[in-house]
Amino acid sequence: MLAAICTGSAGAVLAIEASRLARNGRDWHTLLEFCTLVNSLIIDEDGVCDPKLTNDRLLLGMKGTFSELELSILRQRSQEALRLKAARGDLHTSVAVGYVRTSDDRLELDPDRRVRKSLHLAFRKFAEFGSVRQVAIWLCDNGIKMPIVVYGPRGRMVEWRLPRYNTIHRLLTNPTYAGAYVFGRTGSQVRIEAGRKLVTRNVRRSQKDWEVLIRDHHDGYISWQDYESNQRTINGNANMKGAMVP
Repeated sequence: MLAAICTGSAGAVLAIEASRLARNGRDWHTLLEFCTLVNSLIIDEDGVCDPKLTNDRLLLGMKGTFSELELSILRQRSQEALRLKAARGDLHTSVAVGYVRTSDDRLELDPDRRVRKSLHLAFRKFAEFGSVRQVAIWLCDNGIKMPIVVYGPRGRMVEWRLPRYNTIHRLLTNPTYAGAYVFGRTGSQVRIEAGRKLVTRNVRRSQKDWEVLIRDHHDGYISWQDYESNQRTINGNANMKGAMVP
């Protein structure tokens, strides 16, 4: 739309509600500025506005401000609703392999015995080897495939593949398998580089910064004590590996 306006081929911008043309103040005022430069009008159900005119520019500016406020309120309310549901342990954006979600939104162990046995095997081997990489190598050497969740036209399905390091690492570091419900394990970081906003998503938080942690929320494959012991072992291996790098 901005490209068409800048070429001068658009004499007016028509919208059911002008304030819906942009999601934030910066984009909104950019639109007004370009319309002013090329003498383009903005028309909505309330009337015709000419951004070159002071009164019309003031009206359009207020519409943009109210739109941004409304979007912020809606976003805040939706996020708060998600947090309240998560605080009850009822928010499940996805279900880890080895579990199924019941009709009343509870997590239960997968009824497939092969799935349960393979996950128990991975946890036992980690207790034996004390290394994520060694578990993955042992499983591959023995041709033992692990279940993973995939989503396709038929919805959520379980497929069997030889494991990679990341597959086993996610399994061992997921508190869900210790019977815990967790919300807010990852967050976002915002930084400014070269005058532009850059957002890094899925940044892992430390356990003390998790928003919700409910132990004994559902049946686990290991105990919470075993989970914490596994995390200490994994972190220790990572620290040792980092210390060895010259």
